[in-house]
Amino acid sequence: MSTKLDEVFFKQLLLQASESPRKRSHYNLHKELNEHVQRLCIGFRKGTYVRPHHHPQNNKWELLVALRGAVRLIIFDPEGEILERLTLSHGDSLSGIEMKPRTYHTLYPLTDEAVILEVKEGPYTPTEEGDFASWAPREGDANAMKFLAWLDTAKPGEKYTA
Repeated sequence: MSTKLDEVFFKQLLLQASESPRKRSHYNLHKELNEHVQRLCIGFRKGTYVRPHHHPQNNKWELLVALRGAVRLIIFDPEGEILERLTLSHGDSLSGIEMKPRTYHTLYPLTDEAVILEVKEGPYTPTEEGDFASWAPREGDANAMKFLAWLDTAKPGEKYTA
């Protein structure tokens, strides 16, 4: 049976995100973690924090496409300097981006709710502590919301200082 990425699907994904303490939810479109192409939809609610990270494996490019709402994508250099601030918005001038492996990034919803499609080469590899940016607060850390607020106004060339 096919999975339809329609309004019913989006509502269910966003309902799960609102019930989650992390304010986001995932739905894998791939059936097995060892598949060659990993495809998932992520539902975001305002206030979620995705710790900046990268995928260090040479084959871990990442494609992000906004399916509903708008998200801010921040791309950093390895030391935490902002390189780019992009808005991915369904039906707007920029709705998706493919990032090269080892690109430090984070994203968060600009609208009250947002859904993105994420595609990357498999098989699935769990994110390890070393894949996260050491210069950004951990998820659940008291400074995470301060960092998220800083991201909202930070410009390319700036670095976060706790």
